[in-house]
Amino acid sequence: MKHQDLREEVAEVARQMISSGLVTGTSGNVSARTPEGDILITPSGVDYEIMQPEDVVLVNVDGELLDGSLKPSTETPMHTGIYRSRQQVDAVVHTHSRYATTLACLGWEIPPVHYMLTTLSGDGRIPLAPYTTYGTEELAGYAAEALGESRNACLLQNHGTITVGESPEKALSRTVVLEEMAEIYYHARLAGEPILLTPQQIEEVATKISGYGQSKPASVDAE
Repeated sequence: MKHQDLREEVAEVARQMISSGLVTGTSGNVSARTPEGDILITPSGVDYEIMQPEDVVLVNVDGELLDGSLKPSTETPMHTGIYRSRQQVDAVVHTHSRYATTLACLGWEIPPVHYMLTTLSGDGRIPLAPYTTYGTEELAGYAAEALGESRNACLLQNHGTITVGESPEKALSRTVVLEEMAEIYYHARLAGEPILLTPQQIEEVATKISGYGQSKPASVDAE
């Protein structure tokens, strides 16, 4: 994908985070890996509703500025740290979504309480990365460790969420699922003791759900 197309997708996903209520103000950030291996990331402190594709900043995988008139997100070290540890990841979305962040502030991970969690984590569990100051390499390390080699989401203690994917749109869709699962788990805990799925049940549904979904056939113009 060309840089301009990626810039437009990063900017659009940032706007969708605001419109969907996953973030408020200028909190949260979005990034995407370019074909060359560099990182396009949202700028620091810019209102996403007025942000333009040209405002998206280009840095290398070590966080050094390559192109852009604005400062990159203060969470750039967390994004670049994840990209360095997960070569197959091409996009990262970070939010302070309400229910998932509430769980993170309570110090709760999300156990395998619902089968849809298998779309985010093979074992149906969303781990909690330990707290440390935002914008640090230490936080990058904690987040990368929580994500491991294959998870697509984690919580950041007293902070927020991380989701990853092959595109900003895919990472955002996983953030939406994560927030839904966090809300379900939060309310289930208020009502009683949730029933957790067994490892066998998780394995069965993970196999089944991996082939779920289909692409709409491309339209063919009539001759």
